[in-house]
Amino acid sequence: MLRRRHQRGVTLIELIISIVVIGIAAAAILGVYTTIVRASADPMIRAQAVAIAEAYMDEIMARPFSGSTGDGSCGSREDWDHIGAYNNLDCPPQNVFGDTLPGLGNYTVNVNVYNDGSLGLGADERRIDVQVSDNANTVSFTLSAWRTAP
Repeated sequence: MLRRRHQRGVTLIELIISIVVIGIAAAAILGVYTTIVRASADPMIRAQAVAIAEAYMDEIMARPFSGSTGDGSCGSREDWDHIGAYNNLDCPPQNVFGDTLPGLGNYTVNVNVYNDGSLGLGADERRIDVQVSDNANTVSFTLSAWRTAP
């Protein structure tokens, strides 16, 4: 009676196929992982941009509707007395005294104040757009508000 011996192990072809399949799967997983890691800072950058825009908008909305001081230039804003003074402001984030905020130098704040009449209330309305973007151009956030004369 002849007994067949059962071989144990894998053949060379099976080994090569398994190496190829594992290599393809690893490449796909690493590709997805790289994309996730690269984009993991985006929510933090966006949250910082939103916080900066909200801070500027709060400052602008606290000012009177009209006045005479302020010219939209970078520097101290503590004496600006109306919302129109912020028109064409294009600076890195600063406090009202003109000091650059630490850790936020990679952002740019752009403010535009429009007399566009989009609410249909007449000439005494202004649209305020505060746009914050990072210097790497990965995030750009615009916050808009409308203000009417009292």
